[in-house]
Amino acid sequence: MLMPHWFTSYMSGKPDRFGTFLALAGILVLTPDTLVIRLSGLERWTLMGWRGILMGMMSFAIWWLFFTRQPWRDLRTTITWQGLFVIATFSLNSVTFTLGIVETSASVVLTAVATMPVFAAILSAFLLQEKQGWLGWAAIFTAMAGVGIVVADGSNAIGQPGGSVILGALYGVLTAIGLAVTFTFARKYPWLAILPAAAFGAFISGMIGLFLAEQDKIFEMPLWTVLTMGLVLLPVSFTCLNLAPRYTSAAVVSLMMLLEMVVGPFWVWLGIGERPSATMMGGTAVALAALGFHIIRTQWYAANQTNTN
Repeated sequence: MLMPHWFTSYMSGKPDRFGTFLALAGILVLTPDTLVIRLSGLERWTLMGWRGILMGMMSFAIWWLFFTRQPWRDLRTTITWQGLFVIATFSLNSVTFTLGIVETSASVVLTAVATMPVFAAILSAFLLQEKQGWLGWAAIFTAMAGVGIVVADGSNAIGQPGGSVILGALYGVLTAIGLAVTFTFARKYPWLAILPAAAFGAFISGMIGLFLAEQDKIFEMPLWTVLTMGLVLLPVSFTCLNLAPRYTSAAVVSLMMLLEMVVGPFWVWLGIGERPSATMMGGTAVALAALGFHIIRTQWYAANQTNTN
């Protein structure tokens, strides 16, 4: 792939820069996703079906064409218990995120999803024996308090769907847990082919969605929204996000993912007028500050440990 000279010069010999670029590119591509969901006007199961199937097929094609030299060997890693667990988890992510966005305000769901670093820290403590310390746990509880503020005032969001705020937040938290499992397994088991596993998980969620959808309405949708989500936004963004930890730290990737909590609702506000209340924005700011502090602190600590050793 041809790149501008200034780009290759800047990235040359700097894998951290390239990893940061991948994470930033991935999350910026993902941010309009919630707006496109709203513009599609699809009911939940049809939406889930087309998103999952198209994302799964395109993600698998991207992996097969560009990111593997031994596809059959890599595919065998997806039928280990670790691979099957990631497939199931990513399938759950796809289901819960779609259900959450259809249920309630985008700000509620995206703020809940942004707690992914919290659950990644908890999982890392058990699976990777990474200690958090009291500052880490304080940041975690503060972030959850911020999410609580958003949820408590979620019914005051303007232009939101009329579903349950609490249920939508729960779906967002389940999505965060699923993403945390996927990224933690990617770190713990570097031999595991994450990209095809995620593609299989997305495809399974799509099959579930189409099975539960009203059969006479499956093909009644704005085609451009479905194609944009399934063939561009989701496969490109998650390919970048899943590859980024190979070049930079998971903390940097997590920090970039916080942009979704801010930029995603902004697109929805700009596009259809759905916006959070002032209290919800305050809760989002609390969660954003706590999570940002937690990620930057752990990154600084890791850098100091490396320099000491």
